[in-house]
Amino acid sequence: MARRSTTPGAAALLGFETPSIGAKCAENLRFVARRGGAGRRLLDFSRPRAGPSIRACIPAVPRRPRTSQRRAPSQRRAHDTVGVLLEATEIVLADKGFVATTTNHIAEAAGVSIGTLYHYFPSKEALIEAVVHRMWARELAVLEAHREALASGPLDAAVHAVVRDLVAVMAQRRELYRRWYAEASHLGQLDAGLAITARAVDALRAVFEHRARELRPRNLAFAADFVVKTALAMVRTGARDYAHETESGELAETIADMIVRYLLRSA
Repeated sequence: MARRSTTPGAAALLGFETPSIGAKCAENLRFVARRGGAGRRLLDFSRPRAGPSIRACIPAVPRRPRTSQRRAPSQRRAHDTVGVLLEATEIVLADKGFVATTTNHIAEAAGVSIGTLYHYFPSKEALIEAVVHRMWARELAVLEAHREALASGPLDAAVHAVVRDLVAVMAQRRELYRRWYAEASHLGQLDAGLAITARAVDALRAVFEHRARELRPRNLAFAADFVVKTALAMVRTGARDYAHETESGELAETIADMIVRYLLRSA
């Protein structure tokens, strides 16, 4: 008679706390492997004869919280309510951190009922994701505010001004940035982030093409992309790692000096 495996290793491998269950599952799955095609049919759970003992051996996949907003506000009052919810989310996330933050905390800070919160957002993840998108939009607004200076003013001074304002935007909400970047960087829709970054890159590329004779890089598309992404990454990292340098201004000056030396022939 074949000897059954009852080793704790089988249970640990399959993620079961009870060794006997883990060993039984290991035995069932070894049976599937030995039976080849016939065994694989047991894993087709659309078939009536799929074995419950095999089904029980497949670990459950955790359900991902919904992160899309339930309803976009269409009236002034709804816009105001969503704005209050996002402001409250920023405050609570910065104070408590991602894990400890709950929708009840956010509703209480916003001064609204939990039902009102869920009318617009299905989860705390959805609220935090909306906050992240708003952070990204503020960063883009900084570059757009300096577009004229970048196009026609002294480029080194314009770069320093842009970076100082980017760091200032981060510094106003440094703890929020730190919590997001360190604890919840998975939140924020990739497509939304790429679209905002692309707008910044396109704007900077137009500036570089206009001032190409002053610039060291020859590949201006790469240079614009590299400068935008490097600046954003360093500013966000500063929220997590460089509190003193953020407050003193050293972070902004260091980032700007690096970019100017990379870009300008005269630097």
